[in-house]
Amino acid sequence: MSTETISVVIPAYNSSATICETVDSVLNQTRVPDEIIVVDDCGPDDVVAALGGRMGRVKYIRHERNKGVGGARNTGFLASTGSLVAFLDADDVYFPQFIEIGARLLSERPDVSLCFGAFHSAYDHQFSDIKDRSIPISPDVRFYRPEEILPAYLYDATSPLINFGIVRRQAIEKILKDGLVFDPTIKLTVDFNYLLELFLQFNLVTIENPCGIWRLRPNSMSQDQLALWESRVDSLKAVLETSSAKSSSPRARKLLRNNQHASVRYCGKILAKSGRRMQAIKVLAKEFRDCPSLKTLALLILIALGISYRKQEQNSDDWRGSIIK
Repeated sequence: MSTETISVVIPAYNSSATICETVDSVLNQTRVPDEIIVVDDCGPDDVVAALGGRMGRVKYIRHERNKGVGGARNTGFLASTGSLVAFLDADDVYFPQFIEIGARLLSERPDVSLCFGAFHSAYDHQFSDIKDRSIPISPDVRFYRPEEILPAYLYDATSPLINFGIVRRQAIEKILKDGLVFDPTIKLTVDFNYLLELFLQFNLVTIENPCGIWRLRPNSMSQDQLALWESRVDSLKAVLETSSAKSSSPRARKLLRNNQHASVRYCGKILAKSGRRMQAIKVLAKEFRDCPSLKTLALLILIALGISYRKQEQNSDDWRGSIIK
């Protein structure tokens, strides 16, 4: 039997409408975590009133000022004690067996530090359509070494997803910077930084069966694609300066650098598509000066001449589970 202790950290901001469902999904686990830490990030709503009687079963912390989701997770991690740590957003839900199965898989494989599960993606009105919320006792699993997971994650950074992961505390402690897990200078892609650093160093097991529901929101900040991709560029620059990247293989560092340059080009495409052609040209010209490449030059010429370019297609055969239609 596993002797691991488990902490679940839930950052909360303006989430009183959904947090009860989230907390209940943790309390109703077949292996209830040793502690549930809710960090109220100085939101405008009353999280305490929303949680009601659940307050006796969670550790509640409220920020005096808003620090963003990364700051809330940092606070939760520093307050946690578990040898295994999970970060769950206050509008997503676990399926009942997730923690039990995830902890068991890590117990069976001491060489593996990360366990992430597939998930359903659904809007509020689609939650009731997900009838089967069970995970097989012997789920479909797959093991990855850093050199296997990194290129796949760089191609599709929505899977694995931070909200459906269980990570050894020792692994998280190896990526701390000034005692913090999440970089406070990165605004939109803090999850991306965190997972990249882990994937650079540690083995991963994925549960291929859906382990929960990721709540989609039509007006989320991720809808601002330019800001998101600009933040991704900043994330890649920051990760390349970390000890995780510097001690990784030359191939891994090359993947990171190539993805950084590809992300800059994608920012140029977004700008051009939105009618800001001169701004796109300026971004791509700077990128070409800093790191000359035929891909950047070709895109720069196409946009400067007003010629259409090939669209980047996303492979639908990924790990994210199902998207509820």
